[in-house]
Amino acid sequence: MFHIRYSNTTRWISLLSLFLVGCSYTPDDMPKLAPVSGVVTLDGQPLPDAEILFQPKSGRASTGMSDENGEYTLLFNRNTYGAKVDDHDVSIITYKQFDQSLSKLTATVTEGDNVINLELKSKAKTK
Repeated sequence: MFHIRYSNTTRWISLLSLFLVGCSYTPDDMPKLAPVSGVVTLDGQPLPDAEILFQPKSGRASTGMSDENGEYTLLFNRNTYGAKVDDHDVSIITYKQFDQSLSKLTATVTEGDNVINLELKSKAKTK
């Protein structure tokens, strides 16, 4: 019988390797995804700092944030860009008010790159 001695460094490297392999795991049930980006505008002007949510008929939603130019890119999860290839209901969360009845908030994500611009209209001012 013989004993193998491991240094602390060897143990840490082994644990780190197992951790990294676990973090790079892609589930077998990952849906077909496609890249989605575009520009969000309100009355023709870029809408910054808006949260964009694409919700497919079933499964996980994809989200993104618009930058100062109204540009967004969707993330399916923390490490994966894109949205499920499917029809989506689109929600936009912003501090500015817009008329959802005048703004069609649906989108279809297809295979390949998708550029989906979202054009919103302000709520009519009441007198």
